[in-house]
This record gives sequence, C-alpha cells and structure tokens, in this order.
Amino acid sequence: MSSNSVRVSAELFQSAQEQGEEMMRSAAQQVEHWARLGRALEEAGLSTDEMLAVLRGTASRAAKAPKAKRSLAVEVVSEEELWAHKRAKQAKDIANVNAGKVPAMAMGWFSSKRVKQAEIPNSPY
Repeated sequence: MSSNSVRVSAELFQSAQEQGEEMMRSAAQQVEHWARLGRALEEAGLSTDEMLAVLRGTASRAAKAPKAKRSLAVEVVSEEELWAHKRAKQAKDIANVNAGKVPAMAMGWFSSKRVKQAEIPNSPY
C-alpha cells in the first residue's frame, strides 16, 4: 500500500494523536478513520446539517425515514464485539507482517509514548 503526505493543521494533528491513542491508532490512522467516516456519510447523501442532527439525536422523523439515496446501514455492537473485531484485525495484520506482505513499520497500533513505557518481561532490553 502506497501513501502520500498531506499537510494538516497542528490542532487537527494533536487531536488525531489524542483520539487515536484511545483506540490504539497512530495520528495518521485516526485522520484516515475520520476521512472514511466523512466519505461514507457524504456517499450516503447526507448534508452537513443532517449529519449533525443525526449525531446530536435531533433529526426529525422525516429526516430519519429511509430514502432511496440516503439510506445508511448502521449495526449496533457491544464494546466486547468491537474489541473482538479489533483483535481479529490485528491478528490478521500480524499474519500479513509475518508473511512479508506488509512491513512491520506500517502497523501503528501503539503510540510512541506507550511503546516507550512498555516493559517486556524476561527481556535483556
């Protein structure tokens, strides 16, 4: 997978670092996550006002009604299911790294701060 550099504001980068750390994503992965969410909402045909109304829970019944171009499938999952999915994705990523399909440096699950604080039992390092 190739990548390109994109300039973002320092404020957005800081926010991505903070939010990403909570979900064990790098800042770049967090920005990509936000971009995918925005793209999905736009592809569903929602306007910015409609998106905000849905997120705030203030969307009217008519706005929530399914429309041909504006239907958006949402699956409600538990926190346990979310973490199980994340662990399965990480296991798949590790298998791809071990198979040489993806470089290990492409995996940004942990912030540098957490990595520096990590202790490896019985390690000479």
